[in-house]
Amino acid sequence: MIELPWDPEVESPATIAVIGGGPVGIETALYARFLGYFVSIFESRRVGHRMLDWHHRKLAVSVAQCTTPLGIAAIKAQYPDYQIPDRSAVWSGKEYAESYLLPLAKTDLLFDDIHFLSPVSNVSRLRTFRDQPIEPQERCNDEFRLVVEGRHRGTWSSRADIVIDCRGHHQMTDGIGPGGGVAIGESVVKDAFYGHSVLDRKFESKQIVGKHICITGVGPRACQFVDEYLEWYPANPGGRLTWIVPADHAHWSNELRQTIGRVEGCRVSEIQTYELLGIEKIQKEEAGWLLNVLMSDSTAVDFRCDLFVAFPANRPMTLSHSIDDRNCNPEWGDIPDFFTCEPGYYRLRACPLEFATLNDCGERLGLNAGAGLDHAFDSIRKLFAVIVGREELDLYRVMAENLSEGRV
Repeated sequence: MIELPWDPEVESPATIAVIGGGPVGIETALYARFLGYFVSIFESRRVGHRMLDWHHRKLAVSVAQCTTPLGIAAIKAQYPDYQIPDRSAVWSGKEYAESYLLPLAKTDLLFDDIHFLSPVSNVSRLRTFRDQPIEPQERCNDEFRLVVEGRHRGTWSSRADIVIDCRGHHQMTDGIGPGGGVAIGESVVKDAFYGHSVLDRKFESKQIVGKHICITGVGPRACQFVDEYLEWYPANPGGRLTWIVPADHAHWSNELRQTIGRVEGCRVSEIQTYELLGIEKIQKEEAGWLLNVLMSDSTAVDFRCDLFVAFPANRPMTLSHSIDDRNCNPEWGDIPDFFTCEPGYYRLRACPLEFATLNDCGERLGLNAGAGLDHAFDSIRKLFAVIVGREELDLYRVMAENLSEGRV
């Protein structure tokens, strides 16, 4: 039994703000609508954009793990000819978006409640300051106020009784300079960095054929870019790839070592890695890029390339910018991880994009796109059981029975 210093139960009708229109956000909003709550969904871009960008790459999970009976039932009710997918199949990102996520978002239950191109920049209480020393229950009784930076509507505010943050593992990107700092000139030119891997939806071969590409970064996306370039290059020779990696081997991950090993093993002189301290200065020129790179503490050299690609390291940042969304007080006992210190403010998320399982040789099999969605869906069920005040509540189980008996 969960014991908190405030009452988390909120009867419908009440208003729930869902931040993020990805798989977790859409599913959260759907669950809330089935329970009779008013819902507003705030999406910084468009529904499913990350899955669409994943394009033809396969997800790391089966259909059974990235869909729910509730979602299938909602789509089936809206589109009677919808074919229920094979639960054992593995979709690509594009197939997942087009076969499930987008049809679900377009149902009458959700579509009118989605605010596209509307990132939330700030969350606060209407009357209560963040550090005001009052009882949690009094804070819980105060409405939330969300500031929305709409691309078309401009800046506006919205109110809600509950906020469920589904933006995932929101991160702040380090700079491309030494130690993750910002390179001189980076803030001016960073919007011109090239950012599409070979298998990305927006990739066009003509953009990189015959070009000298410089890439910096050591995380999963950087390694993915290099791996896909290695596979693409034999059929599209003539270009050059220079990969800048940190000189400090102690902080290299196993995945980074393996990818660098594949670069060295390909024995193509036009594809090289360079161990440097980082980029001191970067400048966009008419015909490409000029980089000033630190070879050592006291030695820097100029370097030119046609395209510059950056996948610097990411680090967690606070999701709400004003609301205290830290984990709950340890004195509260074993509380589910979707709770935060702020009454009525919850976080739901799947796994961040990382490397998936390795084979027996220790080689990376792929990235874990979609991993953790089944855990996130189970957290949705548990969260609404708390909000409604019915521990046994499970709409997924009810809807699975209805589907199996043909009642949907």
